[in-house]
Order: sequence, then structure tokens, then C-alpha cells
Amino acid sequence: MLVLKNIVKRYYAGDSTVDALKGIDIQFRKNEFVTLLGPSGCGKTTMLNIIGGLD
Repeated sequence: MLVLKNIVKRYYAGDSTVDALKGIDIQFRKNEFVTLLGPSGCGKTTMLNIIGGLD
């Protein structure tokens, strides 16, 4: 089982802050098939990079 709690990813641009992910909780059970769906720019790739340890 993989459990992620309160995932937050922020990007900083000068004086501005953008929350790409904020307060995400998700749990994956053993042998579970999961998809991430959403519009462009909603944080799908960011979430996968965090899960995969790339970010």
C-alpha cells in the first residue's frame, strides 16, 4: 500500500507563489489500477513526479 498525505507543491516566480498541489491525500492499495484524469495544467504530471520520487 502507498499512502500520501497532505501533498503540497509550490512554484515560486519572483514575488508570486503558485500552489500546483495543495493538501492532496491519496491511498493506493496493492494490485489496484489507478488513473489520474483532469484538464491540462491541473497537476497530474506533478503528482506522478512526486509519487515516482522525481520531485
